[in-house]
Amino acid sequence: MVAVMPEPQQQGRAAAGTANAIEFPSLAWFERLAAMMNDNRARQEKLGYTDCVAGFSVTGTEALTVQVSFDEFEAVDVRVVDASEASRADFTLEADLATWQAMIESIAAGEGRPALDQTLNRLSHMGTPLRLSSDDPLRRDMYFRFNQSLQEFFNASASFETSFPAS
Repeated sequence: MVAVMPEPQQQGRAAAGTANAIEFPSLAWFERLAAMMNDNRARQEKLGYTDCVAGFSVTGTEALTVQVSFDEFEAVDVRVVDASEASRADFTLEADLATWQAMIESIAAGEGRPALDQTLNRLSHMGTPLRLSSDDPLRRDMYFRFNQSLQEFFNASASFETSFPAS
């Protein structure tokens, strides 16, 4: 189980960052989302269970791939992986930092609800700018099955401050 971290009392923040900001991309940023998901089981139960290993990959100079294992209503494992572990994920969402940053900033600006053109579904719909990949079509389909729960996972980022590397 992912450790529960204290939640700051900040809402709708994504910017250059302060001392309390968690940098994206980082393991700590995804661990915060996982802890928040685990603290809000009732919300997850309304959305339905999520059973998959999802990869989230940032390309470019800040390249990082994090895999989050979801088991029913919890995030049970969060880890940084290298290319040799990529097939462990049922699917991976991949984009450059600018794409992820725009989505996270939109979520923050909307206080937990991104603009329609900044949702996971919209960004991945045509395969760009967010690319969905998997070695297996059935495992790839899990992304569409659990899409709303994954969106809510990211939407929780509105409740803490996110900082981004200077570009």
